[in-house]
Amino acid sequence: MSDKPIISETPQGRTAFIIIHGVGEQKPLETVDYFGRNWIKYFERKNINVQLEHIIAQREISRFAHTDSFLRISSSDATQDWIIDVHEYYWAYQTQNKITVPEVLRWTEKTLKGTIKFYSQTQNKELLKALMQAQTPRKMFKYRLRSLNLFLRLFNLVYPLLRFGLWLILLPFGPFLSGRFLQSAWNLSKELLTPPLVNYVGDMAIYTTTDVTSPYQQIRQQILTESLTLLKSIIQDTQADYDQVILAGHSLGSCIAYDTLNLLSLELSLPSTQNQHLIIDKITGLITFGSPLDKIAFFLGETRRKEQYIRSAILEHLTSFRVRTQATSSTGYLTKNPIQRHLEELCWVNYYHQNDPISGHLDYYQNLNNVSLQYKASWGNQAHQGYWTDANFYEDIAQRFLYISGEEGTSVDA
Repeated sequence: MSDKPIISETPQGRTAFIIIHGVGEQKPLETVDYFGRNWIKYFERKNINVQLEHIIAQREISRFAHTDSFLRISSSDATQDWIIDVHEYYWAYQTQNKITVPEVLRWTEKTLKGTIKFYSQTQNKELLKALMQAQTPRKMFKYRLRSLNLFLRLFNLVYPLLRFGLWLILLPFGPFLSGRFLQSAWNLSKELLTPPLVNYVGDMAIYTTTDVTSPYQQIRQQILTESLTLLKSIIQDTQADYDQVILAGHSLGSCIAYDTLNLLSLELSLPSTQNQHLIIDKITGLITFGSPLDKIAFFLGETRRKEQYIRSAILEHLTSFRVRTQATSSTGYLTKNPIQRHLEELCWVNYYHQNDPISGHLDYYQNLNNVSLQYKASWGNQAHQGYWTDANFYEDIAQRFLYISGEEGTSVDA
């Protein structure tokens, strides 16, 4: 799958992965567990004996101290000096159960409108043609976003009736409920009826809000502040002394990872931070899988009024990391971007699956590898979660990042 040569039979150097989990009801350290266990399986297939350590370190995350518990994978052979550390940024508690089904539906409708507009532009016709050629013509869910939008419309239509009916059934059993069911019948009816896919898209709708007065906007800013602070802390960890740091984000976590790097690039363009460019040298990779980055870009594009070309140009500058030049609107004014092009050598790989309605081939961005995974999974949540256990996923990551030097890490569209 990879176009990178393997130059050694064992990993090289000191690597840190920062895993940013996706949407859903995640628990702390679950992504460390998923990612760590599947790396163990990878090394077992390679007949490489490894050992595990639980390491702790104090990090400054936003305004409070945080104990970073992470996993260290290293060789059982003392003559082999390499480590792989798996860190996690956990944010799920900030967005769970905070948005309604109608709000989610409005988000998907705006996103669909923006998607159609993007691929209708003359300069993007070839992108659409290539995308359609890569899909099975008779596939029922050929158009992921349209399928998702149709599903949400139907669910929104029957949801109130279903919830009321389930509430009537649960109400008499209230005194006998226990565990996770020990809550009001009305709240329980919502939890039992709402499909995971609705909650997943709901998290994305919260994260993409553009209303500065909305509590959702505060949630987004808090998430990004914490993510960037953790990244800087790990890079500057003199005890770990990493050779390379790789951000890996699943689902909405891929958007957080991207926005974290975009925010870092913005900060490094400020005059007061010109002497801090050395901190980016260790950031060698961005891994996105199950990513809705295109969909979010299309949604944000629709929220900007065409006549407000000054505002639009400024917003485009502030979110310009790896965005295709033709994806931005040219007005003839404000053509000079004050955000310098940092992290150009960073290798970005995007993994997607044809049956994953959240992910897709990223066309809004440039200088990245789009890799289609072929594991067997049905449309929906199964395909969206399947990356974690796919052997080819870890094989491809290893070939790109673990056996090569940072100098060979630059990638292009695939």
